[in-house]
Amino acid sequence: MKIAKLNDQISVAYQIEIADIKQIKELGFSSIISNRPDGEIEEMPDFDEIEEVANKENIKCYYIPVAGRNAIGEKMIAKTKTVLKSAKEPILAYCQTGTRCTILWALAQKGKMSADEIINAALRAGYDIAYLKDQLI
Repeated sequence: MKIAKLNDQISVAYQIEIADIKQIKELGFSSIISNRPDGEIEEMPDFDEIEEVANKENIKCYYIPVAGRNAIGEKMIAKTKTVLKSAKEPILAYCQTGTRCTILWALAQKGKMSADEIINAALRAGYDIAYLKDQLI
């Protein structure tokens, strides 16, 4: 499981599996956000499966599926803002590679952080989102 920390509130990860949930708990995560649509990768568990096991570990789960980088809309950004305000921290967000999670987080930070701060946080985590700068201003 590859995890990259964006800040103290949230980290992003590649697709997680059921077997990873115990380690996620041991790492101290209290909440999980799934940004991967069910069925995107046939052999990977759907959100309901992740949520069922995570709940047994006292980890709250949120489902904000993003079909692709270009599919991020205002409703997804608003829902992400709501979850980031209310979810118990720290939070782990996952998708196939963590990129969509990072982009969605970045767009939800607009107005809270400068575009450069957002871009640099993502870059430190291994995600180059400089092309979003105009959308983050």
